Parts: sequence; C-alpha cells; structure tokens
Amino acid sequence: MDNKEEKKKSGKKKKTGIFGYIFGGRIFVSDIITKNALLLGLIIIYSFIYVSNRYEYEQELLKIDKLTKERNELRNTLLTLQCELASMSRQTNVEEVLKKNGSELKTSNKAPYIIEK
Repeated sequence: MDNKEEKKKSGKKKKTGIFGYIFGGRIFVSDIITKNALLLGLIIIYSFIYVSNRYEYEQELLKIDKLTKERNELRNTLLTLQCELASMSRQTNVEEVLKKNGSELKTSNKAPYIIEK
C-alpha cells in the first residue's frame, strides 16, 4: 500500500509550463537566475546602451531638422534680398534716384564705339 500511496501523491503533482513557473513566483527561488546572472547582467547593460543610443540619435535628428529649417529660412531671406537689390540696381531706378537727388548725370544717347589702335 505504501507504493500506491506514493504513486497517488506523485500523480497529484500538477505539471505546469513555463508560464506557471514564471507567474507562480518559482523563478526567483530557482537556480535559473543564479546560473545565468552574468547573461542577465549583459542583457540589461545592452538594453541600457540601446536605449541611450536611440535617445542620442533622436536628439541628433531633431537638431538636423532644426538646422534644415533655419537654412531654408536663410535661403529664402537671401533670395528676397537679391531680388530687392536687383530691382534697386536697374538703370531706370538708378536714374530716378539720381534725378531726385539733383544730380546732373544723364544717360548717353550716342551708341558706344570701338577704339582701334
């Protein structure tokens, strides 16, 4: 009878999978953590490195976007200033400014000619 009782007791043991092992809290008392402590430490260190690297990469992307926007604004400002300068330096605008200031300079009516030696 002792064998039968032992078999019944051993038969009553419930087999659980890995989820029951983890969620049951038995993982913390087992040898898995102590045997693989170095591996777990490495995984944690690599995850910290990965997260910090990703954060720095995102900061660099934000900086690049900011500088790109600033460059485009400066490019547009430069284009606007070039257009204004081109319109102010046209011959008709220069003549009008000279007339307003009372200058006696006038545009020549004669065509230019070539000087030969």
